[in-house]
Amino acid sequence: MIIDDEPLARRGVRARLRKMPDVKIVGECGDGTSGLEAILKLEPDLIFLDVQMPGMDGFGVLRALPADHLPSVIFLTAHEEHAVRAFEVSALDYLLKPLDDERFEAALNRARKQMDAASKAELAGRMLRLLDQQNEKYASRFTVRMGSRIQVVPAEDLEWISSAGDYTELHTRNAIHLLRETMNSLEQRLDPSRFARIHRSRIVNLAAILELRSIENREYIVKLRDGSQHRSSRTYADRIEGWLRPEKAEK
Repeated sequence: MIIDDEPLARRGVRARLRKMPDVKIVGECGDGTSGLEAILKLEPDLIFLDVQMPGMDGFGVLRALPADHLPSVIFLTAHEEHAVRAFEVSALDYLLKPLDDERFEAALNRARKQMDAASKAELAGRMLRLLDQQNEKYASRFTVRMGSRIQVVPAEDLEWISSAGDYTELHTRNAIHLLRETMNSLEQRLDPSRFARIHRSRIVNLAAILELRSIENREYIVKLRDGSQHRSSRTYADRIEGWLRPEKAEK
């Protein structure tokens, strides 16, 4: 079964699986809720599961399943952090988007070898341990690829984040890291009590704000502790003004 909210990603998995004579695709879903229903109804041996989807994400799907209904899983992800998490806890496997033919075949071969009852029970135990580690609601760290290395960037080290097309730039005091994730996606994974989007192309660490200078139309110049200055937009004025209210209340 294939569960992914991106039609292109589903098509890529489907095309590769159709070349495998021992594989039957029993279902394909574009969201977590319908994916959960299909798993319970069709009981697939293996699912290709997107980690991050609107509404119920991949971990939410697995969390909602009874332990004895947990199938083998190959995670699909465009984000290094999710891939590393799954790998570290010995989940079945993961595939990083865009898909690579050689890596895809290796993951499927590994799944074939783990289809016996004993292996499936062991994998279900690993999956439950993985889900236990996903209780953290917001991201505490990000992983970025630097050549052959993967660097961990703690969320608390971020000063501000800027948009770079389909990527984002994570600015810390000492470095800039390029992350393959959009601003909208990243905003959902950040704790809103610690980070605020002040412009369509800017997210700032609230703890890094040193000064706000009001200009016009509920817009501000936001000065951060690293010396950078950022102009907020009226669209996101409520975020900044909401953050200011507790300070006003104390005075």
